Amino acid sequence: MRFDEDTLYVTDLDGTLLGKDARIPQKAVEMLNEMLDSGLPFTVATARSWASAGPIVKPLHLTLPAVAFNGAFLVDPQSGAALDQCLFSAEQAREIASVYFAHGLSPLVYAKVGGQEKVSWLRAMEYDGIRAYVAKRKGDPRLRPVEREDELFEGEIFYLSMLGSHEMLDPLEKIVRQLPFVHVSFTSDAYQPELNWLELSRTDATKAKGVEKLRRMTGKSRIVCFGDNLNDLPMFRRAGYPVAMGNAMEDVKRAAWQVTAPNTEDGLAQAIEKYVLSE
Repeated sequence: MRFDEDTLYVTDLDGTLLGKDARIPQKAVEMLNEMLDSGLPFTVATARSWASAGPIVKPLHLTLPAVAFNGAFLVDPQSGAALDQCLFSAEQAREIASVYFAHGLSPLVYAKVGGQEKVSWLRAMEYDGIRAYVAKRKGDPRLRPVEREDELFEGEIFYLSMLGSHEMLDPLEKIVRQLPFVHVSFTSDAYQPELNWLELSRTDATKAKGVEKLRRMTGKSRIVCFGDNLNDLPMFRRAGYPVAMGNAMEDVKRAAWQVTAPNTEDGLAQAIEKYVLSE
């Protein structure tokens, strides 16, 4: 089957479009820009912030909004401006955080504080996962360790996360899944497989809902999406034609329309060549 201009194309980044060096392979850059320059609608849907994702996708000629923070934001890829956002109330964020505090742990709280994106945590409840997170982001101006609990809930809060082992995160996941206003995503880290992400957004902030907003915006009738991890499953269920990477988790492969080669073998470029650019 070959797709056409009535199709919206969306890809995850880590473990999907990106190689093991967290960059877009040159072959994929060339193929995707050929698509984009011909007018085919293509964009990305990622758990990353746009501050993190934007520089990575800069080689692409993106014009459609991108889905960031697992659907908490639609972002203009040129300016980085938020076009749509889903925020927690301070009360909701406090209720979530109380689960972690009861275990002596601080979540990472993502918020706009004074108009700037910040990632905050309680310094007194710092643990190995936070230290690993910070170590990979030295010099990042978003990092904001705080001393007081009330500082953690300043600004417009849109996302909470934790990085750690299954043993640490499993009991927390069971509790936060009971909160009616929370969408929970539990995924393995694409570059440190011994660590996992427990990521929380509002129930109306998922990749699926972000992609559906884009479909309505573009007026397209079909969605082809690419992914590898559990946070891609909502998007897979919404898309008519989900493509899993060869390195994808088994649940993701079972939900896929097709399985392509792994991300380390330019699997996305192979799928684009087969289903989009071939004559």
